[in-house]
Amino acid sequence: TTDSLAAAAAAVFTVTDSTVALGEVPVLAIQSGSNGGNTEVTVNTVAAGSFVIQVANNNASGGTAETGAIIINFAVIKGSVN
Repeated sequence: TTDSLAAAAAAVFTVTDSTVALGEVPVLAIQSGSNGGNTEVTVNTVAAGSFVIQVANNNASGGTAETGAIIINFAVIKGSVN
């Protein structure tokens, strides 16, 4: 998406990937963004076939909006549910 993410705001979206199973661990890394390194990505939930990413702009309220195209790389560590 090309939407702007205001300072101190967060957004979530779902990544659909049929190879992801419950109990596995998606690992995320930001390849690019525009606000000086204050954007953070985390995994909120993992389900069979998908996981949810939260993107947070950690600039203080009134600070810099994230307006760049954020490219997120990910890898999935295979695991199991005990």
